[in-house]
Amino acid sequence: MVNMCKVLIVEDEYITRQGIQNMIDWNAEGFEIVGEACNGKDALELVEKFNPHIVLTDIVMPVMNGLELERSMRSKYPEIQMVVLSSYSDFDYVRDSFQSGAVDYILKPTLNPLSLLKIMKQVASRIPGLTLQGCRDLSLAACVEQLLSGFSGEEMQKQLHNSFQKPCFILVGMNIARIFGQDTAAVERQKKLLSQGMDEALSGCTHVQLVVNNTILLLVVNFSPSETEDVLEALRWNIEQIARQEPRIFYAASQVFSDPSLLKEIYNGRFLSNLDRKFYYKGKYFLTEEEFQNVKSAVKFNIMNYTRLLETLQVEKALDFLEDYVNTVVAGWSLNEMELKTQVQNAWYQMISVLENQGLNADSLSYLKRDCLIKIYACSYAEDFSQIFSALQEDFRVIIRKYEVDAHSSTIHSILEYIDSHYNESLTLANIAQQFNFNYSYLSSYFRSHHTDGFSEYLNKERIRHAIELLRLGNLPVSGVCSAVGYADQSYFTRVFKKLTGTTPREYRRRYGKSRE
Repeated sequence: MVNMCKVLIVEDEYITRQGIQNMIDWNAEGFEIVGEACNGKDALELVEKFNPHIVLTDIVMPVMNGLELERSMRSKYPEIQMVVLSSYSDFDYVRDSFQSGAVDYILKPTLNPLSLLKIMKQVASRIPGLTLQGCRDLSLAACVEQLLSGFSGEEMQKQLHNSFQKPCFILVGMNIARIFGQDTAAVERQKKLLSQGMDEALSGCTHVQLVVNNTILLLVVNFSPSETEDVLEALRWNIEQIARQEPRIFYAASQVFSDPSLLKEIYNGRFLSNLDRKFYYKGKYFLTEEEFQNVKSAVKFNIMNYTRLLETLQVEKALDFLEDYVNTVVAGWSLNEMELKTQVQNAWYQMISVLENQGLNADSLSYLKRDCLIKIYACSYAEDFSQIFSALQEDFRVIIRKYEVDAHSSTIHSILEYIDSHYNESLTLANIAQQFNFNYSYLSSYFRSHHTDGFSEYLNKERIRHAIELLRLGNLPVSGVCSAVGYADQSYFTRVFKKLTGTTPREYRRRYGKSRE
């Protein structure tokens, strides 16, 4: 009699698939999850490969939906039981699914371990020749993986306590996905090297090796207090030997703890974050939790200040601002590798966009775009990153100086000269930007950062400066002065004049006019 019921999960939402897999100790209940697919087309390939007893499928999926899968299964594999997952709004689909061969359905909003298990057992009881018999003795690696996934059944806890009989534990791991990427050969070689080395070095201790979520190569070691020093020494020595064959590795060890029920908490704490800190430890292959430097609080990049500097074409100051930030982060180790690289890349791309708007040489900018991406992401360590970052920063400075891109560039200078020459006309920021084919937002930001009230304040100051000269040296009446400097409303001219000089135009002439002199 077959005693394990093979189940295939077909669901396009990854979180739902993971939830179904982890909400029940399937092996303990007599079920084996043989595979998972995200659409009906992939499911048919897995059905042929694994020949499951039950297919638990969603209805609404891309490529091939649940109804199409059921119809295909009914003609090719009539003996396989189909159970449908649905939402309240899928009632019409559920009705059609029963016509296509489904034997039961489960509403997603009410999905819980008890109801799911009850239905699955009912369906399994209808399969000829199948007698459910729970496999209570999971492998030790499977127990650890389920515990890390959040499952904590009684049988599993019992098995863990039976397997781990000594009072001390330590976790050792490496982020193989981050370090090796798609190099599957390197991953398999690393798993083999670790297993061989530790089987010999830790022969007196219970230990288990597994890969968590296809990401973390994890080793759990169980030992007595008197063995602590020897275990750490053996771990360090063996990992140093592995590094001679594969220098890309970086293993971290957790603190020593005494209760296997704390395994998930310890794993998700500093241990997991330490695995991504290889960037700051060039030449190191194994570090205990105590050997990691304390990280300073992450410094937030003030994107508003940086953007304001760029918008006002203070590009060199923006480079200085970014450089100060990066130096602070690297000195305090306050961002992980990808966070830092992404922040720098975004800042540089924003700067390149500004330079493009200034009509700079496209070839020079293409070179920077390419190097920003390739060179900084190729750096494995912080000190290498700092050198490349400084070199690229200097490349930016060379281009900026070559094309005179700054707040006092020839364009800005020409705009200010134009305002000084045409202050007595009807001027707006929009028509000035259009006149010079200049970006309006940059021009607006320039005046905001250099003058209290922006462009209007700057224009008012220019007009009042010329008005003062006319009042001091000329004989035009105040109304004439008002018109001569570009104001149509004399009362408004008087208010602006008094605000900037502290006195009215008439009073100013009485005090400082040519006749007075």
